[in-house]
Amino acid sequence: MKNKINRREFIKLSGKTACACSMIGTSVLLTNCGESNPVSNIDTTGESENFNLNEDPYTVLKTVGGSAVTNGNTIDNKGLLLYRESESNIIAYTRNCTHAGYELLSFENGKSDCSSGHGGQFNLMGEAVNPPATGNLKEYDTELDGNILKVFGG
Repeated sequence: MKNKINRREFIKLSGKTACACSMIGTSVLLTNCGESNPVSNIDTTGESENFNLNEDPYTVLKTVGGSAVTNGNTIDNKGLLLYRESESNIIAYTRNCTHAGYELLSFENGKSDCSSGHGGQFNLMGEAVNPPATGNLKEYDTELDGNILKVFGG
């Protein structure tokens, strides 16, 4: 004999199931979005990377206000966010968003946006200025010798 349920029982059961699935999905999204993925604690002291400002994509760093990004390297596995602050100084930050670990884009109009599109932004001092990003970006020491930029791990 087949088990039959009436229409009212079916709607009630379907509604509870849909509600439970919705709650689980929302919970997963909120948990993942709320997690912070700060910069890795890997110690890269003693490591360094050289970047030639005569080579793409680093030629923009020959001009004050220029910004570029690197791929992952021995200093930072997410890469570096570089900014030419003055004639004698280039700043290097991690390219790792403090909110969820997505890569950051080069500075444009004084801000670096998170590549995920979630709205996180950082100013030229490496400070989070738009949520959900929080805190400051890790900054690395740099040395500029002519057209060679050296970035030091730490």
